[in-house]
Amino acid sequence: MAKQDNDAEMLRIMGNTITDLQIQYRASSLDDQAILITPLKEMLQDYGQYLARLLKTGTITTDAELTEMKAIQNSIGKKATRQELLIAFAKIIALIASA
Repeated sequence: MAKQDNDAEMLRIMGNTITDLQIQYRASSLDDQAILITPLKEMLQDYGQYLARLLKTGTITTDAELTEMKAIQNSIGKKATRQELLIAFAKIIALIASA
């Protein structure tokens, strides 16, 4: 049996999750957007750097990190509150920082 490519799976899950978060940001009220923009930009900047690391040869994503990212993805509803979005941003930023 072939070994799962955790990096490819992380690219898929994290990319989909971040896209969902951006869509929810765009649907937020102007007041919420004013609060969410800074952590959103920080997350996107960290994500760009993380993508570059993931594209290098060799797998860097652990099973635990993949499980954590799946949990973050599953915790975000279709209409997340401002607090839920902030928590998701913070969790993704922390996950990237620890990788």
